[in-house]
Amino acid sequence: MVTAASERKRSVRNAVRERRAASSAAQRASDAAALGARLIELVERTGATRVSCYLPTATEPDPRAFLSWALAHGVEVLLPISLPDQALAWALHSAVPPIPGRHGILEPAGERLPVTAASTADLLLIPACAVDETGTRLGWGLGYFDRALAALDPLPPVYAVVFEADVFAELPRDPHDVPVTGTVTPASIRRFSA
Repeated sequence: MVTAASERKRSVRNAVRERRAASSAAQRASDAAALGARLIELVERTGATRVSCYLPTATEPDPRAFLSWALAHGVEVLLPISLPDQALAWALHSAVPPIPGRHGILEPAGERLPVTAASTADLLLIPACAVDETGTRLGWGLGYFDRALAALDPLPPVYAVVFEADVFAELPRDPHDVPVTGTVTPASIRRFSA
């Protein structure tokens, strides 16, 4: 049964997908540099020494400048690995080139760590389709990160990494949706009220 909430989510996903696909190579490069600076700023501000992050798809906000900085500055980064049961495992970011994973997404080639390894991070930086001003995170509909976040105890602060246009006033929230602490965009860092 299609509900108003599921239809709204589908509509937002389609609009975000189209807007991101229309972004020029020059804009993507500019956004990647600015996003790297914001992610470094957040990690330095919080004093985080172990974080999670991700390897981007072609249209996601690109954190690779941050990943290079983290490797050079001794910040451990856990990167997700998609498992067949729509769960996540993690591996530490390293200089070893990533390998193609499920859904065509690059993944780290290192030793697999369980989903609960992310509970040892000081900060979780995760991709999203969109986020609203109350911390509702909209993913792409497969639930990988919702399940991963629900499995963590303790749950570190979670920041969704999106573009500025991906922050909405309000999005539908389902009972299984885990709210995020804030967002990081190429232009800003937001922390939502608790």
